[in-house]
Amino acid sequence: MSRRVMECLESFTPDVEVYSIDEAFLSVPTPEGSPGAVCAEMERRAREIRARVLRWTGIPVRVSFAETKTLAKAASEWAKVKLKAGGEPCVCLWGHPGRDAWLDSMPVGDVWGVGRRWAAKLEGLGAPTAAGLAALPDGLVRQRFSVVLLRTAMELRGVSCIPLDEAPVARQTLVKSRSFGTPVSDLGALSQAVATHAARAAEKLRREGLVAGRVSAFVSTKRYGAGPHRSCGADMELAEASADTRALVAAARRCLERAHVARDASGAPYRYRKAGVMLSEIRPAGTVQRGLFPIHEARTGADRQRQRALMEALDAANARFGKRAIVVASQGAPEALRRAREASGAPSWEMRRQRMSPRYTSRWDEIVVVRA
Repeated sequence: MSRRVMECLESFTPDVEVYSIDEAFLSVPTPEGSPGAVCAEMERRAREIRARVLRWTGIPVRVSFAETKTLAKAASEWAKVKLKAGGEPCVCLWGHPGRDAWLDSMPVGDVWGVGRRWAAKLEGLGAPTAAGLAALPDGLVRQRFSVVLLRTAMELRGVSCIPLDEAPVARQTLVKSRSFGTPVSDLGALSQAVATHAARAAEKLRREGLVAGRVSAFVSTKRYGAGPHRSCGADMELAEASADTRALVAAARRCLERAHVARDASGAPYRYRKAGVMLSEIRPAGTVQRGLFPIHEARTGADRQRQRALMEALDAANARFGKRAIVVASQGAPEALRRAREASGAPSWEMRRQRMSPRYTSRWDEIVVVRA
């Protein structure tokens, strides 16, 4: 859903910085005219963005405009207040007549980038609000705090110091893990879970055009209550960085076999409640250094090309027929057989999802049916 919301925002402008899973910054051209006219036009655009996101995804959002990122965040706090009061959460601080009053009433601790410790020091300097921080002398802010807070103060004055970052931060690691629906002691079931997580991680790597050079697998029991308790894992370096599902699944299963311990010293079985896979040493797929004497199964360019074609076919089939429609054998049953097995009451390492909310906006088989 987050990706769908961001794609909706990109229909307004290509200059979008995805700041978090539920927040983004946009850069839009500023209309010409008086400050009041600019404010009215930008608030109209804010309502248009909100309406489109709601119509396309069903998710209500707050939309705020200002000259800088920090002011836009301050406007978002104002939009939150408007929403609680029953108004529409769309605010533009450009030329807004209540701008100064809002900044003078906004606690400095609510300013984007100002933490609790800085807020306490700023209050001691007589700057308990956002307006007070903006009014502090530059030299004082630089001397008592840092250039980071100085940028924040300048942004509150309307001077842009934090540019839009359209390039996402390079991924360093990728973790896939889930808790089990029931405790698991059998190595075979643990191996299926680890293989499934490794396959999901490999799919995400390919989607982002990345490869991983190191794989680790881990399992753990619950931390509290009746024991025995254990948390363990192992990792290994791949001979050649890869996003191939078969290579990553095989490596993850080998790591699990090295780390797995069935019983404690007294003979009591470990009842594992969670398993996962972490990929590291991640880099773009086109920057992989090939070995002089490769020992990886893909020894030639033709082999690598066949691997890529196989993974593309796998991803295309799962995209068309549903997640886990086709899996490698070590993952266990495909999705259709797994659902049938769960319906029969057979135990499974999968998460319990009896209380999961229906996915009305993303699954055709769960869409609301209305009869009148």
